Amino acid sequence: MISTITEWDFIKAFDRMNRSANFSVEGRKALFDFFEEQDPAMELDVIAICCEFSEYDDLDELKADYSHSVPDGMEDDEDVLEHFQNETLVFELPLGGLVIQAF
Repeated sequence: MISTITEWDFIKAFDRMNRSANFSVEGRKALFDFFEEQDPAMELDVIAICCEFSEYDDLDELKADYSHSVPDGMEDDEDVLEHFQNETLVFELPLGGLVIQAF
């Protein structure tokens, strides 16, 4: 049986699975928009999403977590952000912060 969910259902699904801390509401909205665009009939698996995506407050936090991925000598934030965008999915959030697909 297939159940169509709204953006609000998607947001609340993380709360029901005790995964509210994984993503802000803005992060969940960005993910909902992405999945809705990719495959509106996809099966919602909150745990899989939490394993595959991460949210960061800012670029510095992302760089710290993925320091092994940033090429030596690359220090300009715009260049670093572009590097990550070339490596994986990056969603810039309206209120600041980033959601990226793990790579």
